[in-house]
Amino acid sequence: MKQRKRSTGELISSVAFFGAAIWLGFEGKIFMEDGQVIKGLAVYIGAFLSLLAAMRFTIQRLVYRVSEAIWPK
Repeated sequence: MKQRKRSTGELISSVAFFGAAIWLGFEGKIFMEDGQVIKGLAVYIGAFLSLLAAMRFTIQRLVYRVSEAIWPK
């Protein structure tokens, strides 16, 4: 896999997803403290998915390296 520079758009979207994950984590905590467990869990799931979206390029590289180790060309 070629090393390439990440574009400005990719960096901005990763930072935005990371910020959303932090914000949703705090909102989920507020819902849980208010006794709204289902809403809190849904918001926590959204926070987790946003965190995964922020790390999508890192996850892609990791999956590529693991697949190359398992099935070399």
